[in-house]
Amino acid sequence: MATTHALMEEALAKAASARNTDLADLMEELRIPSISTLPESRDDCLRNARWLCDRMQALGMTVEIVDVIKNGNPVVVAEWNGQPGKPHLTIYGHYDVQPPDPLDEWKSPPFEPEVRHGHLYARGCADNKGNHMATLKAVEHLFAAGGPPVNLRFLIEGEEEVSGESLGRYLRANGSKLKTDSVLVWDGGFDEADNPTLATALRGILYVELHASGAAVDLHSGMYGGVAPNPINTLALVIGELKDRNGHITIPGFYDAVKPPTEEELADWKKKDEHYAKMIQKMSGAPALEGEPGFMALERTGSRPTLDANGIIGGFTGEGEKTVIAARASAKVSMRLVPDQDFKTILASLEKHIEALTTPGVRIKVEVLGAAPPVTCSVDHAAAHALRAAYKEAFGRETALVRVGGSIPVSVDFQQSVGAPLMISGIPQADDAVHSPNEHLSVDNYHKGIEAVIRFICKLGA
Repeated sequence: MATTHALMEEALAKAASARNTDLADLMEELRIPSISTLPESRDDCLRNARWLCDRMQALGMTVEIVDVIKNGNPVVVAEWNGQPGKPHLTIYGHYDVQPPDPLDEWKSPPFEPEVRHGHLYARGCADNKGNHMATLKAVEHLFAAGGPPVNLRFLIEGEEEVSGESLGRYLRANGSKLKTDSVLVWDGGFDEADNPTLATALRGILYVELHASGAAVDLHSGMYGGVAPNPINTLALVIGELKDRNGHITIPGFYDAVKPPTEEELADWKKKDEHYAKMIQKMSGAPALEGEPGFMALERTGSRPTLDANGIIGGFTGEGEKTVIAARASAKVSMRLVPDQDFKTILASLEKHIEALTTPGVRIKVEVLGAAPPVTCSVDHAAAHALRAAYKEAFGRETALVRVGGSIPVSVDFQQSVGAPLMISGIPQADDAVHSPNEHLSVDNYHKGIEAVIRFICKLGA
């Protein structure tokens, strides 16, 4: 115990003296525009994978860049087993980022990191490079202090932002070789009251694209208006009919399998909901919040399923006039699912519902872009207790237990293939503009995050 404590103190001292270097290393990774959704950025994604590989190899870890799917982004797999008989910890992160659009809303270029008023601004700083670099730097300082007190594995993927399949396939193919005592999915963040969090559930996702087609070619709206099928009109009608004005989703059977929250959860949410709703409205800049009547804002963003149109394209959208009835239109629609909804059942019902809603002359094809089931996580095990204690020591705040509204598709693959307890957490604050212009990360949270991970790993080793 004393040896582990001494190791922790030495690693913490090294972290305290290396704050400038630790920040500079994060900024170096942030300069790599690893946008997974853009094919032209694949070389940058590969460059980011190699960058991580080089850093982990320099620590003495065994590292491999694994290509799982042709033309996919590889998984960086790093392993160190220098503590026989001690616990094994797997750490997850992702090096891919969202596109930075719209560029004109950034106050500084998205891939030229800049510190302003105690925050680091860059695409990916909060999601997920700041997170995984905090874990990597913590491990680096533990190596410098004499070596981590537990065995370690890093699995850092490059397809999280596109619901990619590479890491999921890797886990399913190699589950028997990837035994571990706990998995730290370091892709979460703090709550609206600025407390560290530990997830008890993640929403799943069903992400589809609707392809509407009408006439064989675009048509003159004067000559053909009134008789020609209009895919844009029909698509707008269908999307509007998928939800009513109160936010209730109209897909038959959509809510049948929804698992309600516990009485304890509801009681806790009632204490926080008014403050939470005010914070959400302030952070979003929306004039008002909306959603299903009869449910708290905390319920609507964590324990209730959703349906949202994410984009629609069709016809002439340039400046000036072109009165055309488009032959085709498309829209992207995402559904966030909660325990115990099944995305396959929802998909089948969605397809039938859209077929019933479409108009004569317009055909709508449903293409699945991504899907993942919801996830539930226990927080009553040794690793979770160690993480909560580490947070308390590093940040001076208790850890909030939360249902996360977002989705981390690979979480279910970890549960099914590896079988170890899953901890979902992270260090970005709730208002860090993840996926938005001017994404930022508290520099102080980054450094305290490194400290928290050092303490967490040492508590596991002790």
